[in-house]
Amino acid sequence: MKRIKNAMHYGLFILILGVILVPDHEGHAFVAKESYDCNAEGNRANATTIEIKVAKKKYRKKKREIIKTIKGEDADLKVRVLFLPFLDPPLNLGIGKCVSAEDGRHAIKKAMKYNGGVDHVIMQEFMPHHWVKIGATDLAELTFIPITPDQLAQLSDPALDDAQFQALYLELSALKERVLPFGLGTRKIDVDRTK
Repeated sequence: MKRIKNAMHYGLFILILGVILVPDHEGHAFVAKESYDCNAEGNRANATTIEIKVAKKKYRKKKREIIKTIKGEDADLKVRVLFLPFLDPPLNLGIGKCVSAEDGRHAIKKAMKYNGGVDHVIMQEFMPHHWVKIGATDLAELTFIPITPDQLAQLSDPALDDAQFQALYLELSALKERVLPFGLGTRKIDVDRTK
């Protein structure tokens, strides 16, 4: 009886996986269907949320000040401040695909001010569409991609419009190498982002 239940669960999992995932145009791999459109009528009104995790020992009594500073003059911007109790938060930054270039650059400045910098970006596939995460600890470290100060300066360029900013972030946050099992090193990944 237990085997039948396990087989049914496994079959249901395969069925759901087959419905959600479709083969790409060349049949090489499976990719998820893209279904969220940032410019759709119901999605344009969603405000950007900036979630920042800061060191509790340093900013414990400054939560309102941080919210006011990050929010600035933008009444639509939502801000969440979380505290990391014993350590400094990681120097990472994640930007969702519907975040404007202006909000993204603003978040980079605030990450520099409150967390001391950015040395990793979070893979965009794991980010909510209208969110920015600064100092995230709720995602696996495998989703963190190293970024150089020069790359961060490119991302902070005020000349980038929303589409250019998002394209650059997507390129910088793409997985570039895969860690092989059993300590066998790493293997480079060539990802064609033009599709």
